[in-house]
Amino acid sequence: MDLLRLGLVQYAPSWCDPEASLERVRALLEFAPPTDLLLLPEMSFTGFTMDTAKSTLSAEFREKVSQLARSRNTAIVFGGVEDGFNRASLLDRSGQRIGTYDKRHLFSLGHEPHHYRPGPPPTDWEFEDWRIRPAICYDLRFPYHFWNGAEDYHLILLPACWPASRERHWRTLMAARAIENQAWLAGCNRVGEEPRLSYSGASCVLDPSGQVVADAMDAETVLVIEISRSSVESTRARFRFLSDRL
Repeated sequence: MDLLRLGLVQYAPSWCDPEASLERVRALLEFAPPTDLLLLPEMSFTGFTMDTAKSTLSAEFREKVSQLARSRNTAIVFGGVEDGFNRASLLDRSGQRIGTYDKRHLFSLGHEPHHYRPGPPPTDWEFEDWRIRPAICYDLRFPYHFWNGAEDYHLILLPACWPASRERHWRTLMAARAIENQAWLAGCNRVGEEPRLSYSGASCVLDPSGQVVADAMDAETVLVIEISRSSVESTRARFRFLSDRL
């Protein structure tokens, strides 16, 4: 499949209330166009909480997210805590989990290492002829996370809870990661308020040259765009930068 219809759900989760957050996602999707894959923010249904009892998603709740995937015939990437990890999960169109990634770089400024365990280097996901490099929020600051095997993937998916005070860093680093790896990059951030932080969204999709082709700005929205795998291949064929790495 060359074309992928990608949706980014930029919204304000209800603090530590998964059920209310899921209802808000359903409401936003009610009038959204169909997608092949939906991307939600980091810790999608609780916000970026260090309360492990509230951030850990139950099997029953995860089944409700699977039902959402089936009802819309779309893959979904969502975040929540499991087994002590800040985890992103990829569900296929049938709601089956076909990939996970546990956040590798924990945000020490927010005391995340005191509450969660760091994951290993990522294993790329496979979805309908697309190869995907998963990352979560703070991983964006560490370019080596994306370098190994960059020639093999087409798309970086980056769920995040990235504060409004550092939006300039968010936008700059996303462009850098797309440019240096010559891949599509979709970063889905949240909006709204948490007890200690404010979020301005700025969820974006960038093409393999680092150009922003879709920008959610600061509104609650479902941003949908069609992207092409062949554009990755043509960019890399024209500009053979990856092969010059040491």
